[in-house]
Amino acid sequence: MVDITLVTVKEIASKEFLKVSKNESLANVVKSMEKFKTDRAIVYSNLTPEGILTKKDIITRVATTKSRRYPISALHASSVMTSPLYTTQPNVTLPKAARVMVEKNFSCLPIMEGDEVTGMLTKWDIAKILTTNSRPLSQIMTTDVTIVRDTDSLIMARKLMIDEGFSSLPVVNLEGKIVGMLTLDELLNALVELLDIIAEAGAKDALKRIAVRDVMRPITPMLKSDDAIGTAAALMLEKNVRAVLITSNEGLLKGIATLTDLTKYVAAFSG
Repeated sequence: MVDITLVTVKEIASKEFLKVSKNESLANVVKSMEKFKTDRAIVYSNLTPEGILTKKDIITRVATTKSRRYPISALHASSVMTSPLYTTQPNVTLPKAARVMVEKNFSCLPIMEGDEVTGMLTKWDIAKILTTNSRPLSQIMTTDVTIVRDTDSLIMARKLMIDEGFSSLPVVNLEGKIVGMLTLDELLNALVELLDIIAEAGAKDALKRIAVRDVMRPITPMLKSDDAIGTAAALMLEKNVRAVLITSNEGLLKGIATLTDLTKYVAAFSG
């Protein structure tokens, strides 16, 4: 296994990342995220990096009382981005950077060299460094799992994600069987599609009528608690999912392992 304490952020951070203008419409930002296959972008004013915009930021702001007055195409990156930009240096160790991400509830850290952003450390990058880790998932998984039912409303699931900071929620049916997972990706796609065509007066009611099962990801990666952390990390990367579910031999939900759990694991190392 890689000695995580010796790894610097510059070694594993993404060198290519999405850049958008602060005047770009949110609709175009979302399209660019899909094209670039990313969930975040650095927001620039001319050549100066001013903030960061993530899918979670958009989900938090879209469909609020104020923003429902406008279609998403009329909202701009500057109105949703997180600013000022919090950055790190290229030679900071990975555990130290991970601790900052956990403590400040960041999903990424841009790397600044001089006046230029030269890379971005994300939880996905942290997953890549852990694909050969042989320790069992039981060491990092979350056992107190919050779930939603497939019949729950999308607006209720959105509120739960925002209030509790979840990026993935296991979905069960009325019999308690796991039938899928709802992530930030499916939620954002549904909100964007709806809010550009629904008038303010009907937006909230329309969201209430949409159930989790209408937008959830039906195929959910599942592992056992004695499977390796590396197996979970590799599966997240391969399937482009933010979490894997941990089940018993009988198929009952025992826990969940997320990108955040992987980040917390790295943050616990010295360095």
